[in-house]
Amino acid sequence: MYDRVHIYEQVWGWGATGDPSIVREHVRRVRKKFAEAGVDGEVIETVWGVGYRWAAR
Repeated sequence: MYDRVHIYEQVWGWGATGDPSIVREHVRRVRKKFAEAGVDGEVIETVWGVGYRWAAR
């Protein structure tokens, strides 16, 4: 599992200024792209209060 802050730091780096909540928007866009590609079900699951994880298939 990955929390938003961890994802933000891995993508934009430790010294980046900004808001880790932008990760939520990027995850939304990635989910949309999976759906448009015909992938069935959730590929990225939200773990409330924790972050995100890849869904077991």
